[in-house]
Amino acid sequence: MKKLGLYIHIPFCSAKCYYCDFISFPNMEDCFNQYIDALISEALLYQNYLNSKIVDTIFIGGGTPSLFSPLQIKRLLCGLKDVCNIEAKEITIEANPETLNAQKIEGFAACGINRLSMGLQTHDNDILKRIGRRHTYEMFLEAINIAKSYFSNISVDTIFALPGQSIKSFIETIQNLIDLSLQHISAYALKLEPGTKLACDFAGADEDTDRQMYHSAVKLLASAGYDHYETSNFAKAGFECLHNLKYWNGDEYLGLGAAAHSFTAQSKKVRSSNTEVINDYFKLISKGKRPAAQTISLSSLDEKNEYLMLRLRLKKGISFKDFNERFGCDFEKIFEEPIEAALKAGLITRDENGIYPTLRGFDLQNTCIAEFMKKL
Repeated sequence: MKKLGLYIHIPFCSAKCYYCDFISFPNMEDCFNQYIDALISEALLYQNYLNSKIVDTIFIGGGTPSLFSPLQIKRLLCGLKDVCNIEAKEITIEANPETLNAQKIEGFAACGINRLSMGLQTHDNDILKRIGRRHTYEMFLEAINIAKSYFSNISVDTIFALPGQSIKSFIETIQNLIDLSLQHISAYALKLEPGTKLACDFAGADEDTDRQMYHSAVKLLASAGYDHYETSNFAKAGFECLHNLKYWNGDEYLGLGAAAHSFTAQSKKVRSSNTEVINDYFKLISKGKRPAAQTISLSSLDEKNEYLMLRLRLKKGISFKDFNERFGCDFEKIFEEPIEAALKAGLITRDENGIYPTLRGFDLQNTCIAEFMKKL
């Protein structure tokens, strides 16, 4: 049977971070058990589809999934196991430090979760306050030290180009994480989303500072043995995020929950997204209806464009053989001009097997992708 990733969106949080425009709802603890029931009921609506798949990765994201108790997570996973063929190599839960304690961390591990993804963003407590985070660096360290006793696969998220953040400060954040011997580190450039509090209060870092921070992190992490396998993601050997690789490789995944996204391939390849309105989600599930608000069938052109866009995010780049077999056409002939232009601009390297983005290619990723797309 074909493999499938399962994404579970937990759209609840204690309070909105000032930079966040994700679909999440604060102060809805009374809905947690109802939501778990709805997630299991939604999975049942895909029973026939799920019967033909083996779920090999599960990612519980949010929001703040670690607001749930271990008993609630256990009930969720047990309910899904009754519906899905789960043979998961990787089960991730996202967590914020202030929601974790020894009992909860031990409980998550006992549920079968084997990968913990924690949001730090920065070690600077003043900046944490400025961006609306509810934890301190000391709280993060306490949670990490406990987690190490139960998890051998821990990932930590950072953000650079934050208000008041110097290049030196960001380098210190990365070095601190390296010193903790973590398996996976993510470094995301701050994106100021319209309508967020931070976008109203902060004009953003200048481009030179942004790029210096990114390049410093790449260099530092490489010297510490982390593979820069995706634009913003770095892993020790064997610890790449298997679930997220499904997104970038164009593999199938089913999203459950309000605002969750899916990419499925049955008679045709389809991208769909669930309703973002939590009450509508509950109502549709109670009526036995799938909560998809939008469904788009991909054309051949859509598939090629997505392939270019996603694969050029990865260090492994684009395999000529894979593209040719997948689409029945010759990559090198179609893209001869943009390949040569990208090589001259230092955006990619090339060998007999494929093309691979360089660090400069990651810097100018959108430009590089757009030039390739023009040839389709």
